[in-house]
Amino acid sequence: MKRALIVFVLVMVLGAAALSAIQADSGYVLIALGNTSIEMSFWLAALLLFGALGVIWLIGRLVHGSVSATRRASERLFSGTSARAQRRTASGLVDFIEGNWKQAQRKLLRAAAKSGTPLINYLAAARSAYELGDRTTALELLHKAEQSSPNSELAVALTQARMQLMSRRYEQCLATLERVKRKAPQHPVVLDLLRQVYVSLQDWEALKALLPSLRAYGSQSEEELDALASQLYCALLEQAGQRARTQNPDQAAEQLHKAWHEVPGPLRKQPAVAGLYARQLLDNRLHSEAEAVVQKTLHKHWDPELVRLYGLIPAADPGQQLITAEGWLKKRPGDATLMLTLGRLSLRNQLWGKAREYFQSSLQLHKYPETCAELARLLAHLGEHKKSTEYYQQGLLLTTDALPELPQPKEAGH
Repeated sequence: MKRALIVFVLVMVLGAAALSAIQADSGYVLIALGNTSIEMSFWLAALLLFGALGVIWLIGRLVHGSVSATRRASERLFSGTSARAQRRTASGLVDFIEGNWKQAQRKLLRAAAKSGTPLINYLAAARSAYELGDRTTALELLHKAEQSSPNSELAVALTQARMQLMSRRYEQCLATLERVKRKAPQHPVVLDLLRQVYVSLQDWEALKALLPSLRAYGSQSEEELDALASQLYCALLEQAGQRARTQNPDQAAEQLHKAWHEVPGPLRKQPAVAGLYARQLLDNRLHSEAEAVVQKTLHKHWDPELVRLYGLIPAADPGQQLITAEGWLKKRPGDATLMLTLGRLSLRNQLWGKAREYFQSSLQLHKYPETCAELARLLAHLGEHKKSTEYYQQGLLLTTDALPELPQPKEAGH
């Protein structure tokens, strides 16, 4: 109220001053153009000038408003409103989940400009383009995704790494993940993708270095991580065995001992891991050590594969080896694999009759093809060729599917 009164008084004062100036000296303005001249008072000319400027300003505002309205109408026509963009984004994501890559890419790109989350639109559209086989467009969309939102480097890199992993470009995928791992070393998705790459590349040393981070920050269960650790250390034992075969016996033993002691204690107790280590020792002619490993493991964990392996070890004292295995038979009299092993150990001790009995007892419990082969070989050396041939045939049939009923020629002599 007070401010309005002050403005009114100022207007009245200025108006009175202007009127006094006009009455005192109206001045004049002469405009001459060729033979035409126009003369008017200064104040009228000033009034006309300000009026013209006002008209020009008004026209400018009208034109600007028309352009803005046209642009907004064009955006609504081609891109739609924000609400429509959100609906189109949701529909595109449903197509993406269902695997309708072409429709998903089209909808997501049309809605990207008005979407509240353009990063999601571009990332999903890039993956859709990749699934359609258009890698060039996929890379372009990843670049747009990175430009669309701040702090989007991690999401873009993970999307790119997944596409590289799917296309088996492991070296490129590894480079992408190593770059992003420097900024997010504990990110569970980064760690899991690295795990997959290392397994695919069989880079077991790198996987061993990654395993503590997977246990601390990864998303896998303890059971999955234990299985991964078993796979990892079995692969390292095999690598050590391969290297050892190119070295002399002392170096080979040192190589294998080092690899075995790097295996965590709980894994060394697993029959599968211990059996793999024993086979590496056998391949490098470290028979006594292989025998000790198998005996120690079987004492705590009975395992048919280890029992079978025990019968293949050429121990320094085959007699004691047979006595040890016969001690196991007292607790497991119905074990077909143990009977097979006892038959082989009897052969190693040149106890032909006992070996035959053990092989026959094993076949009564379970017909293993290798038991048939062992008995057939023994009978052939004992001169019982007909029976030997029968067991060879029996073992061969056990390794194939059942033969169909078909006509056969009559046997000779019938």
